Amino acid sequence: MSLTISTPGRNASIDNIKAVLIFLVVFGHLFETYVGNDHFLRSIWIFVYSFHMPMFALVSGMFSKPLLDERQTGQLLKNIVIPLVGFELLYEGTEFLLKGNVSVYANLVAPYWMLWYLLSLLCWRLLLPLFARMQFPVMLALALSLAAGYSEHAGYFLSLSRTLIFFPYFLLGWKIGPDAVLAKKNNLLLVSLPLVGLAIVASFLLKPNFDYRWLYGSYSLHRLEMANLSGTLYQGLQYLISTAVGLSVLHVLTRKDLGLARIGQRSMYVFLWHGMALIALQESGLLRRIFAMEDAAALLISLSITAAIVWLSSHPRCEQLTQKCLLHPLAWLLTRQTGQSLAPKSGELHDQPAQLEP
Repeated sequence: MSLTISTPGRNASIDNIKAVLIFLVVFGHLFETYVGNDHFLRSIWIFVYSFHMPMFALVSGMFSKPLLDERQTGQLLKNIVIPLVGFELLYEGTEFLLKGNVSVYANLVAPYWMLWYLLSLLCWRLLLPLFARMQFPVMLALALSLAAGYSEHAGYFLSLSRTLIFFPYFLLGWKIGPDAVLAKKNNLLLVSLPLVGLAIVASFLLKPNFDYRWLYGSYSLHRLEMANLSGTLYQGLQYLISTAVGLSVLHVLTRKDLGLARIGQRSMYVFLWHGMALIALQESGLLRRIFAMEDAAALLISLSITAAIVWLSSHPRCEQLTQKCLLHPLAWLLTRQTGQSLAPKSGELHDQPAQLEP
């Protein structure tokens, strides 16, 4: 099947990938606090987390350019800084209204929950022009990440740990470009499908005491109790597995047009709003009741709720309201007015957080 273009300048295969990845982000967040003692759900969660955030970083890198001219900095303000500030205030305000105090993230001087990705993405884009001029940028970023694992200071603070941990994936995506994922080669499929299947089986065969905190990218080797050569080798192995499994999943997803391009085009809005939906479900007690059910029922209901959240938050009306009520006013407040608004226009956030407009 040849590549299809959803709209001028867009590729439906990439949008389909982004739609699936953002679905997995919502799905993983939905039940991550309930997986500790449930082997079935825990195994599914481990499989999802083994590749979905690394691949978000990788796809972001694929469409980033090593430039910081006026247009690029304007894009960073529109597509990252303004949404980050706006939704940081929104989520922290919600937390204060519900609990009477700021969140644990604010106490750690860290972005609220999932918003760490926007701050890390901003850092990656600012670092890209520098690393692009180096001889072996991916290997250097990997070395920095492995070294930072020994630091007690590189944790949740300003998302520093995750910025360093996922930076090699971002640089790898920039290095290989989208063609590496979109190649329609049957011999690659013969490798990708078995590898994905093997990863799923391995997730269910992991020992119950497997420390899945490794998958968050926010814990030092000291906190993981492996601040030694074995811990570094383990972390290196994790990079290898996540890259192999993630690229295999992306390759499998490009084989057919999944019809999810509309969702992929507005993945940023799903990313920004799904946390609010999950807070409402948690505070209402609905999530606790769902995960008190049998595994099959809990999984089916979780998938249905995830689909509903993704569909609603990727609706064009949600995009319009987000811009009108939050992003445009905030852009007017925060940015210097020079005759051209820095507020995101309709469609300009479609490629976030998985890609920056070139």
